[in-house]
Amino acid sequence: MKNRIFALLVFALIFEVSCQKKDVVKIPELKSKKEVKKQVTQPAVIKEIKKSKTCLDVVFDILTTSPTFVNKTKGLNEAIRKNGGTSYGIVVEGSPNPKEDDADAFSKTYDFNLHESYPDRIATIARYTFDPSKKELYEYNVAEDTLKPIKFNKELLLEFDKTCK
Repeated sequence: MKNRIFALLVFALIFEVSCQKKDVVKIPELKSKKEVKKQVTQPAVIKEIKKSKTCLDVVFDILTTSPTFVNKTKGLNEAIRKNGGTSYGIVVEGSPNPKEDDADAFSKTYDFNLHESYPDRIATIARYTFDPSKKELYEYNVAEDTLKPIKFNKELLLEFDKTCK
């Protein structure tokens, strides 16, 4: 008797599950090759998300387009590889917005170091500072412990003013 009740319950459960309405996705059938071609060639509309430039991005442009920086980095990758290194890089050492700019520390200026990367060390070869209040770019002179003003594209200051209100 117990086996019959158990079998009846299992049958009822199977019947209940199989009779539930399921969501079925209907795929339209294609009638001709022309229809296929039309569906494939229609461009998809994709919304482009433009990331707006930050102050750091503009200052980075000011630095990397300056003649001093360009001359210092010209052929630098090749020279580093010849010496067993991998590349060169720029680190943001200080910034007015250290969390946002992923800088090492707070500073009233934007402070960068240019370094060579080797498997066993990273050698800093130059330091640069951009002072937003004076709107001037400097190269740090280690021997004299001074900041030496260097030339840069002054037109980028318009973008800096617009971005960093």
